[in-house]
Amino acid sequence: MDLTTSYVFDAAHRIAGHPGKCAWLHGHTYHLDVTVSSPTLNPLGMVMDFDDLGEAVRKAVLDRWDHATLLAAGDPLGPAISAVQREAPDRVVLLPGEPTAEVLTREAWTRLEGRLPAGVTLERVVIRETPTCGSAISRPTA
Repeated sequence: MDLTTSYVFDAAHRIAGHPGKCAWLHGHTYHLDVTVSSPTLNPLGMVMDFDDLGEAVRKAVLDRWDHATLLAAGDPLGPAISAVQREAPDRVVLLPGEPTAEVLTREAWTRLEGRLPAGVTLERVVIRETPTCGSAISRPTA
């Protein structure tokens, strides 16, 4: 059985080298959907408690990315923003690639997968930058 929860967070990013307006620092209200599953339900009849999943998502993704600037590790804006934002150095998040919806989705998957309780499997992560544009990753089916 599956369980899906949805979250919203705000962040700035840019795609350095993009030929259009995405090359400039700008922000989005991102929507994150997380689906987990379990072959059995716990004694309360749940895959897991919504609050427990929310806590895992908050610790893995939201606390780090909400109201942050998401940049590629080599982006020269990283040190520049950190220098003028000394009181909140954790609000500049450097990623292993350009902060596209696809990279953010993969990073969210990686950060979440290890935070789930035994017997609960991460099945799908969806991140939408806008109501009509986003990325998804799903566990491969056998």
